[in-house]
Amino acid sequence: MKWREYVKQIAPYVPGKSIEAVKKELNLEEVHRLASNENPLGASKKALAAMQSAMMEAHLYPDAPATELREKLASLFGVLPEQVITGNGADNVISFVISAYVNESDEVLYCSPTFPAYRSSTLLMGGKPVEVPLKEGFVFDLEALKANITDKTKLVFICNPNNPTGTIVDSNALEQFIGDVPEHVTVIIDEAYIEYVQENNYETGIDFFKKGYPVITIRTFSKFYGLAGLRIGYAIASKEILEPMLRLREPFAVNRPAIAAAVAALDDKEYTERHFKMNEEGKHFLKDEMERLGFIVYPSSTNFLYVHVKRDGKKLFDELLQKGIIVRPCTGWDYNEYVRISIGTKEQNELLIETLKTIL
Repeated sequence: MKWREYVKQIAPYVPGKSIEAVKKELNLEEVHRLASNENPLGASKKALAAMQSAMMEAHLYPDAPATELREKLASLFGVLPEQVITGNGADNVISFVISAYVNESDEVLYCSPTFPAYRSSTLLMGGKPVEVPLKEGFVFDLEALKANITDKTKLVFICNPNNPTGTIVDSNALEQFIGDVPEHVTVIIDEAYIEYVQENNYETGIDFFKKGYPVITIRTFSKFYGLAGLRIGYAIASKEILEPMLRLREPFAVNRPAIAAAVAALDDKEYTERHFKMNEEGKHFLKDEMERLGFIVYPSSTNFLYVHVKRDGKKLFDELLQKGIIVRPCTGWDYNEYVRISIGTKEQNELLIETLKTIL
């Protein structure tokens, strides 16, 4: 059967190695994955209890519009429920944003390296990805993005904080950029890691939306809330902007246990405070220790670190893998001496440093 021409342009997504695969491949009893930016605490007890309860009704289709969750998010952020849309993870939300708005030859603009879904979803629709290099310090270059906007530009994606670099854009500069873009361009702010940002008075995409800017903000429950395995993301924008996305969204995009877990997770403040504190402590520990090893560690507003290891990152990945530790080499972004390392538990972080000392 002949492929669609646009599909041929999309490189296969290569996910990080799974724990199960590494155990089997290397015959290891214990494997630690510090590659996929997962929450090492797991889901909160409240979320787990809600999931288990929802599983008792697994024979029933979920509430298609995820009404309870949308109302919960709307109340949390001070928006209307009709200004919230849910999806099967943030990746799914990104795909139906692009599918709803990008025609053949339309341009989608973003800085690189960043989350690869912007490129693949654009290519699938016959659009043209326009990639602008990050500026010094691996931060989105808003001036360069603005300079690359043309009559064909349809969407601009800002991954903030950015994956894989962990860096954020100054919120005042971001608001200025959003205000300056032409009316035919829509700005999408991907905030998968926004809950980790510590900057005082930092304004988010939702804040800009509430000020009246026509932006789309995308978020997820995968990282901060520890629900990566359930696949649940959402977007907040005006009802008019969301309307074509609702036509494309699968009728039952979010499953019943995921909806229940997400609602419960939003209420578990003790869990989120504990996770935030653990992440910050782990991040500072790893940064200090890896700098002592001679690595360059970039400032991070996320649950991972972007590290210049000053050697072949893929080789270091392989050496750590043999010891049962999985990190993410950045060769897929053409940064061959860089790795992305997720913050683990205190024990996992200490094990990583001791293993790196042994290897080096």
